Amino acid sequence: MRHGPTPAAPTAAPTAAAPLLRARVPLTAAHALTALLALTALLALTAAALLSAPASLAAQERPIIMIDAGHGGDDPGVVEGELLEKDLVLRIAFAVASEFVRAGHDVRFTRTGDYAVAWNDRRAQAEEVGAALLIMLHINRNDDPTRHGAEVYFSEELPASRRAAAAFGEAFAAEEIAVLVDPRPFPFLQSPEVPTVMLEVGFLTNPVERRLLVSESYHHELGRLFVRATEALLTPTR
Repeated sequence: MRHGPTPAAPTAAPTAAAPLLRARVPLTAAHALTALLALTALLALTAAALLSAPASLAAQERPIIMIDAGHGGDDPGVVEGELLEKDLVLRIAFAVASEFVRAGHDVRFTRTGDYAVAWNDRRAQAEEVGAALLIMLHINRNDDPTRHGAEVYFSEELPASRRAAAAFGEAFAAEEIAVLVDPRPFPFLQSPEVPTVMLEVGFLTNPVERRLLVSESYHHELGRLFVRATEALLTPTR
C-alpha cells in the first residue's frame, strides 16, 4: 500500500447519518447499494445492542471507536487482479464496526463510500468526536508471495498509541497470526488526543491470505479480534 498524501479531501460538509454513524460525503452510485445494505444491517444491530445494554451504561459512557477504511476515490491502494484494497478495507470496516456495536461501543467511520479523504482529515475526525481509539485499516502487498501476517504501525512518541499497538499485537499473536509491531513516523499516527493504530491485516499478494481477505466471515473474525484488543486496552487494570 501507499502512505503518501491523498489527492483531495471530501467536498461535502459532514452530515449525520445516524446517532452512531456519520458519512462525510454522499456515496457514489456504484457503491450506494452495497454501502446502504451494510449500513442498514449495522443500524439494526446498533438498535438491538442499545435495547439490550444495561441501564447503567449511559450513552456518554460508551467508548467511540473511529474506523478508517484506507484509500478511496482515485487512490485504490493495493491492486491485485480485480481486487482493490480500497474496496476490501471498506467491507472489512463495516464488519468490524458490527462487532464493536455488538460489544456495546459507539462507532464512527471516516468514509462510508468510494471517495477520497485526506490523511489529516482522518485523524481530525477522530479528534473531533473524542474517539477512544482510531483504527486505520489497510492491506499489504509484497513481491514475495510467501510474505504473510499482520503489521501494526504506531507513533513511538505517544505512550497511549504504544499501548494500543501492543494490545493489538498481542491479540494477533494470540490467534497465531504472525505480526510485526513497528513504529512509523507518519503524521496521521501522531494524534496527541486519540490513540491510533494502523493495521495491515494481511497480504493481498499471498494466495492463502487473499482467500481470507475476501471472506466476510473472516472480516467478522478480525472484528472480534479488534474488540478483544480494544477492551484489553480500555479496561482499567487493578
